[in-house]
Amino acid sequence: MLAGPGVLGSYLGKVWMERFPSAKVVGQTNSDTSHDRLRKLNIAPRTKDAAGSERFPFVVFSAPPSGSADYVSEVKAALQLWDGVGTFLYTGSAGIYATEDGSEVNECSATAQLGKDDRTDRQILVEEAVLDAGGCVVRLAGLYHAQRGAHTFFLKMAKVGRWAGYTVNLIHYEDAAELAAAVRFYRGRVFLGADGVPLTFQEMMDATIASGAYEGSVEFTGNESSNKGKLLNASTTRGALQWTPRYSSYQAFMAAGAKDWYTESGLF
Repeated sequence: MLAGPGVLGSYLGKVWMERFPSAKVVGQTNSDTSHDRLRKLNIAPRTKDAAGSERFPFVVFSAPPSGSADYVSEVKAALQLWDGVGTFLYTGSAGIYATEDGSEVNECSATAQLGKDDRTDRQILVEEAVLDAGGCVVRLAGLYHAQRGAHTFFLKMAKVGRWAGYTVNLIHYEDAAELAAAVRFYRGRVFLGADGVPLTFQEMMDATIASGAYEGSVEFTGNESSNKGKLLNASTTRGALQWTPRYSSYQAFMAAGAKDWYTESGLF
């Protein structure tokens, strides 16, 4: 069961069916807007209000906080779809960590305190609910694919009021989905998803422009500050799940021509 089968969840459904051909993957949405796309991926769509009493051994909640007026309640409702046999997985964000001084964090590092901002508060409360119920959390670095991510957002802006030296951590959507599919039969555990090659905003955009796949340019106008980002160390997750990213780094993806399944499928 995929609750919120958007850009990440849709590919996860594809991965799951490739690994388990006899499986039926259900995609639960708030509306039927994306149902044609889900059917093309052989994901059985249904709206939330059409859910019955069926429970599922594997449930993944992959909708962002921006998609719900009451995010915590949405996730708690999704927890009720889990039969407790396999795994419930919430795909969260590495932005939940307290560190912003450029130092290293891992799966066990401290998260921000409630009160930082509304988005982070919701994620903190969701993680608490999921872990208390025996589910798992994967905190993902900045997600991207060829046509979606910070790089395309910055290109649209042209002038960005951020410091060029700010450190970011990234992971391709396909790799994030592969990682999520590997979290099976775990209970109450936090995982961390990143490609392991942090880079600055400037390095990210330099690689983007050098690929030749994009037009435009970006100028960062922000000043250096004590808010330097963080370095994600996901080695424990990699070891536990025997997971290695297909796209070893953002620079490598761009140097190879910025081509991926999302570009080829034409569905996003």
